[in-house]
Amino acid sequence: MNKLFTLICVVGISMQVTHSQELYVGDNAEFYLGKGMPFTTNNTIVTLGSTGIFSVEAGTDWGSLSEYVNGKVIAYGDGTTKLPIGNNGVYAPVTANHTGTMEVSYFNTTPTAGTNGTAVDAVSTKEFWKLSGNAVITLPWNNASDITSLVNDNGGVLNSVSIVGYNNGTWDLASALNTNTVTGDLLNGTVTSDAANEITLGNFTQFTFGIDHQAVLSIDDLFQTNEIRIISNPIESTENNIQFTANNLENLQVTLYDFMSRKIKAFKNITTQNGKGELLKPNLQSGIYFLKFEQEGKQGVKKILVK
Repeated sequence: MNKLFTLICVVGISMQVTHSQELYVGDNAEFYLGKGMPFTTNNTIVTLGSTGIFSVEAGTDWGSLSEYVNGKVIAYGDGTTKLPIGNNGVYAPVTANHTGTMEVSYFNTTPTAGTNGTAVDAVSTKEFWKLSGNAVITLPWNNASDITSLVNDNGGVLNSVSIVGYNNGTWDLASALNTNTVTGDLLNGTVTSDAANEITLGNFTQFTFGIDHQAVLSIDDLFQTNEIRIISNPIESTENNIQFTANNLENLQVTLYDFMSRKIKAFKNITTQNGKGELLKPNLQSGIYFLKFEQEGKQGVKKILVK
């Protein structure tokens, strides 16, 4: 009896269906989804018993915001596979180009606290994954991941977002410096590890988002070379202008965003003189805002507080 047929037979004996189209994989049972096999849970989440297994064939691409597995997913074989996992109402699938079997779990809670490695400036406190196998991996984020704070509090460079792994008390880059690929924006996006080199996932016990120190240095040098600093931050709501210090600059572009990364106002062709510049402040409610500075292809973000 071949492997695929064995797995399906196990499901036929032990799998439990609790409601119409809802899938519950009970203890000591395994549900196996083959590549290209039509499958739906009618917009419900798959749940597992303590020893239940949901597995897929390499190359499977199934899952959505309303149909995913609340628990561990296993992928058999070699290929590029979307492992449709989530937890606590959050869908967080891992896409993996893997060699051999992979196992993936997701946790919508704070990762283990540890020391940042020398190449890591900061680590997310919102979520983490447990992964095993050998693969190039892609991790997704959404607004709940708060990539906005992670990036803007640590250099303001979206491309510095990286995959970091926890090992023996230290969070290190899972791939080499400056090799992660970022897509999307602060609210929705992905980061992929070094496409040329698989990660030996078992070297780390947890994975999450971090900030690559080298990527910050190589991209965000506008602030380093021009000493841009917000004057009197926090800013009183009664102030008419936002003032900042800077070396003399021309054609400076500044964009004001709210805490949810929604653009409020763009300022064009700002010129600084005598080491200072200013922006006409719109009518802002008390709260946290971000100023994105851009000039000649260089950029950076400063956080401001309006009282």
